[in-house]
Amino acid sequence: MKLITGFFMAWGNFCAIPCPRKLWDEKARKQMLAMFPAIGLMIGILWYSLYKAIEILGLPMPIGAALLTGYPFLISGFIHLDGFMDCNDAILSRRPLEERQRILKDSRVGAFAVIAAILLFMLFFAAMWSVLEKGKQEALWCLIFIPVLARAASAIAIFTKKPLSASQYRPSFDETENRKWKWTLILIWLAATSAMASGGYWFFGNAFAAGAAALVQIVVSLARGAYARKQLGGMNGDIAGYMLVWSELVSVVTLAVL
Repeated sequence: MKLITGFFMAWGNFCAIPCPRKLWDEKARKQMLAMFPAIGLMIGILWYSLYKAIEILGLPMPIGAALLTGYPFLISGFIHLDGFMDCNDAILSRRPLEERQRILKDSRVGAFAVIAAILLFMLFFAAMWSVLEKGKQEALWCLIFIPVLARAASAIAIFTKKPLSASQYRPSFDETENRKWKWTLILIWLAATSAMASGGYWFFGNAFAAGAAALVQIVVSLARGAYARKQLGGMNGDIAGYMLVWSELVSVVTLAVL
């Protein structure tokens, strides 16, 4: 079944945990993207489990915040961070479009990428520390679902937005066929949001943090994705990673400031 193949393809490509079945079928790329949020759920459950382990062990708050900050990047093999850095290098260069596209494909790391990554980790760490300091369980519960929401939003963009000429997704891009996958992923996003909010309400008596985090996440993800596509001339995997990193960052920041 192609969905099963797609799941293991997504696991092997987007998660650093060793995949038990290394499968690849070029015709299952769409199924791979459709299963992207399932990988997010696996990552999210482990993220929350890491928090519980930190709580049980009684680790100092700065250490806990550092571990929870580094985890989503480590668990994804830094692949999405790579896209975030590549996009920042290209966009912040403020060069003509062709030059920005060349920078995007350049494997070398530029100053703008390094600066953006430093600011990203500073803000992520500060926000995570604040979440731990407040100790609101309904906010920490959201760690399970934040990776699902981020991956669903990025996959929707890949399915619906015109790809760059050099994108690996260009050969399989079909706007008509992609509609069903778009709506499937929208339903997944809505289901994850509902589970995050209802869990927050039933287990902790407060669904506000979850709802706010989901709302801010989708707005910022769509806005940053639109901006990146405008600056770079289309959609590709790097922009999907750029959107995903922004999604996870703003979700945690939202939980920190509530």
